[in-house]
Amino acid sequence: MALGILREKGQVSIEFILIITIAMVYIYGVVWPIVDDSTNAAADIKAVADTKVSAMKLANAVNEASMSSGDMKKTINIFLPDGGSIECQTGNDFITYKTLVAYVGEWDPVSPAGWNPDEDHCTLVLQPVPADRPDWFECSSTVELLEPLQEDCPGTMVGRLFRKFVVQKTGGAVSIGWET
Repeated sequence: MALGILREKGQVSIEFILIITIAMVYIYGVVWPIVDDSTNAAADIKAVADTKVSAMKLANAVNEASMSSGDMKKTINIFLPDGGSIECQTGNDFITYKTLVAYVGEWDPVSPAGWNPDEDHCTLVLQPVPADRPDWFECSSTVELLEPLQEDCPGTMVGRLFRKFVVQKTGGAVSIGWET
């Protein structure tokens, strides 16, 4: 009788181990890749959003300065993630922002459904890229300004960056610079 109980407990243990093994294989083979792709895509979306928000903060500060009736000075914080950049040039009435993304999903140029890089202002980067991200796309867009920039502008700011910028209007001209 004691031998029968031991055999039953042994069978239960083997079945339990088998069920756990099948569950682990399923999690590792099916669930984990989906979670990994979703996490990477969310990180790309966040990078684009962070870059766009920084460009909009800069453009809003420039617009506020250009519309003010007198001299003014405003300090703003700009955050750019890795692969993000903001470009402003004297004489332009826009600020350009760009972000490198790689985990935006499969892109099929003949498929009418899904993500379309051309409509989303994204182009494939043809320069050498790291081996872990072979298909980089550069997504870019602009934020319009009310008036063209007339004075100093820092040019292209490239991330990883967290800095304070000063937008200043002196004698009718708006300038952008690093906080000193």
